[in-house]
Amino acid sequence: MKSIPVLSRLLLVERNGMTFLDALPILQNGILAGALVALVSAFLGVYVILKRIVFVSAAISQISSLGVACAFLVAGLFGHHASEVKSRFLSGPGATSIVFACLAAIFLARQVSEKRITRESILGIGYLLPAGLTLLILDALSAEAHAIEDILFGNSVFVSVEQLWVQAVTAAAVLLIHFVLYKEFVFTSLDPETATASGLRTRLFNRILLLTIAFTIAVSIMSIGALPVFAFMVIPASAALTLTERLGRAFVLSVVFGVSSALVGFYLSFVFSLPTGPAMLTTAGLFLIPGGARTLVVRWRPGGGGA
Repeated sequence: MKSIPVLSRLLLVERNGMTFLDALPILQNGILAGALVALVSAFLGVYVILKRIVFVSAAISQISSLGVACAFLVAGLFGHHASEVKSRFLSGPGATSIVFACLAAIFLARQVSEKRITRESILGIGYLLPAGLTLLILDALSAEAHAIEDILFGNSVFVSVEQLWVQAVTAAAVLLIHFVLYKEFVFTSLDPETATASGLRTRLFNRILLLTIAFTIAVSIMSIGALPVFAFMVIPASAALTLTERLGRAFVLSVVFGVSSALVGFYLSFVFSLPTGPAMLTTAGLFLIPGGARTLVVRWRPGGGGA
C-alpha cells in the first residue's frame, strides 16, 4: 500500500464533498486571523495572569461586546441590515468596540478610593451590566440576532480582507509597544512598589498595558468572537505558567499553546462541523493537562508538600 504523508492525510480530510485543502482559499483569512489573535492574546495573557487581572480582561471583553451590539442597534434604528453593518468594520461595530474597550480600560486602571465599593464590585458590575444590556439588544434585534451572535460568540468562520489587515496591524503595533517597553511592563507588573520607588511612572505604564489589552480585545472580537478571545487571554498563559517559572519561557510557551490551539481548533471545527470559537477554546484547554499533571506530581511526591 502506497504510504501517504500525515500532512497529506490531514489536508485531504473531506466534509460535505469538499476537502480541507479545497476549502483553504475560503478559510485562509479566518485561519490567519485566528492565529494572529491567539499570538497576541496569549502573549498579553501572561501579564493578565501575573497581575491577577483576569476579571479586568473579562469586563473589558464584555464591555467591548456591548459596543458591538450598540453599533448594530443604532444601525437597525436607521434601517440598515446586520450583514451591511458587519461589513463596515472600521466605521461600524469595530469602531464602537474599540471606543468602549479603551474607555473601560482607562476607567478600570484608576485606583479605587471609595471603601464601600471595592474594585471587585466594580469589575462585577462592569461584567454583568454590559452582559445584560447586550442580551437585551440581541432580543430587540431578534431578526438579526444570528449575525450578531456569530461575532460575539465566535461562530464566524469567514474574515474579510479588511478585518485581517486591521488584525495584522493591531498585532504588529501591540507587539512593537511591548518590545520597546518590555522592561518597564515587567518591572511594574511584578513589583509595582519597587518600580514606583525607583522613579518609574507605574500608573502610566499600567494604563498603557491595559490599553494594549483593551485594543487587542476590541479588534479581535470582530475577527473571531468574544469567547475565544477571552480564552486565549487566560488559558495558554495559565498552562505555560504551570510548566515554568521563567518569564521568558512562559511567554514563548503561551504563544505556542495559543497559536496551536487556534490552528488545531479551526481544523477540528471544519472536520467535525463544530462552532469555530468553542472548538479553539476546548483545544486550548487541553494544554492545561501537562501543567496540571506536573503540579500533582510535585505535590504528591515525597517532600513535595502533599499529604
